[in-house]
Amino acid sequence: MFELSRDSTLPLVDQIVERVARLIQHGQLAEGTRLPSIRKLAKLVGASPFTVVDAYDRLVARGLIESRAGRGFFVSRRRSGVVAIIEASPDPGANAVSLARAVLSRTSDIVAAGSGFLPDNWYGEIASNALLSRVSMSRRPQAWSACPPQGLTELREQIANKLVQQGIAVSPSNIVTTAGASQAFDLISRILLSPGDTVLVEDPSYFVLFEQLRSHHVRLVPIPRRAEGPDLEALEAACRAHRPRAFFLQTLIHNPTGWSIEPARSHRILSLAEQYGFAIIEDDLYGDLHEGNAVRLAQIDGLRHVIYVGSFTKMIGPALRVGFAATDSALVSQIIERKVLSTLTGSGLLEAFVSEVLASGRYRRHVQQVRARLTRMRTDSLKALQSTGVRFDSTTGEGIFLWGRLPEAANLDSIVSRGRDHSILLAKGSLFSPAGEPSQHMRFNAAYGTAPELVHYLTQCLKAAA
Repeated sequence: MFELSRDSTLPLVDQIVERVARLIQHGQLAEGTRLPSIRKLAKLVGASPFTVVDAYDRLVARGLIESRAGRGFFVSRRRSGVVAIIEASPDPGANAVSLARAVLSRTSDIVAAGSGFLPDNWYGEIASNALLSRVSMSRRPQAWSACPPQGLTELREQIANKLVQQGIAVSPSNIVTTAGASQAFDLISRILLSPGDTVLVEDPSYFVLFEQLRSHHVRLVPIPRRAEGPDLEALEAACRAHRPRAFFLQTLIHNPTGWSIEPARSHRILSLAEQYGFAIIEDDLYGDLHEGNAVRLAQIDGLRHVIYVGSFTKMIGPALRVGFAATDSALVSQIIERKVLSTLTGSGLLEAFVSEVLASGRYRRHVQQVRARLTRMRTDSLKALQSTGVRFDSTTGEGIFLWGRLPEAANLDSIVSRGRDHSILLAKGSLFSPAGEPSQHMRFNAAYGTAPELVHYLTQCLKAAA
């Protein structure tokens, strides 16, 4: 039937799965064909029956073969219609959810110009299979046992140490790990907010957060975001008029603009929080990319009015959903309770992996490398995008995002929609507005800004619009 290689680094079970799958996909094993019995195939390829059982189980899981009681294994019927429905996706520029789905489902041949993630090959050795394997072996009890609902102690200690170095006074007892920042926002919202409450959000800001908050039936009041920070006059007017319950904002490396709040504004924001009694949820997902000394609200406030949310997903890799919230002890207990009711707990394996990355120094080195690389890419991407006709209100930002403005004559809906036909994923500015206000802005990922396909496509689109 086929031969296996004893000299290959690929395990025998994987070789069997690969070869049978290839025979099926190339039509050499037609639908309904009966496969050799376990013992017969084991004898034919010189493997143990246990190896063949494992291989057949994996092929069944992939839907390529099926087991028929008392009769053996057969090649499954192809369900092309079902696969087409599953893989079909809406226009990625239509709304927040469709863009998020497109970003998370993208393939390597897509120019992910509107994505919020780094390119896969930028994660390098920090997320290597070898490190994951070492973690699972050396920390087997912690990695494979139930994870404490508050999070692995060793990871919370590493996070606390990281925050203390950033000037945020916190202990491991003030930290709860979550499945990324999205779960942290949801758990906090469930505790703090009631239907009808007023919540302040930046405009523009992270589009998925808007949909999360709307699911809690709260009223969103937008606060314009400038290069130097939130518009303080608009913020104070909103406080007087609405008596908000909370304000969700990003201090450093703002998504989608890349801007950071000036320290003087941070003090005024905290003063308003104390005066009007609202909580500040500080989103610091990209803050590690900030160059030089950074001032965070939690650093000034000491977690009195600020709930600090961080994540390792953006820097270590999108497959790794590990985030955290840092807050006072009373709220920590409530977050743990909500977390247990929602997902019971987190993944001990993933949290052990993050802990190892932090403890080994890999994370610090990786961040330094990414930061330096993005600095170069931002300069080159700004030049490339400006050459197409895109303009920038400010070029003072840092990190991954560029907030570009297209000419008034350009139809962004059409550009985003047709971009998919050219394998280019774009993110229009109206998605980053809580009210969906029309905008000629687009969020660009600096890591993709120089892609020839993107530059050529935008040049043609904007030339036609002019």
